[in-house]
Amino acid sequence: MSYLIIAARTVVVALCLTLVIVFRDEVGWTGLAVMLAALTGLLAVLASYNRRYR
Repeated sequence: MSYLIIAARTVVVALCLTLVIVFRDEVGWTGLAVMLAALTGLLAVLASYNRRYR
């Protein structure tokens, strides 16, 4: 596996986790939307990782 893909996945996971941590205190639709987008990003990274081991 390419180191570039690993680095990209690491950056995406770090970004998604940062969004969840920053917006955890935000009450309202904006905070919910950002946290759902971050969760979707984390699930996408997990799915792309697991695709290799089907």
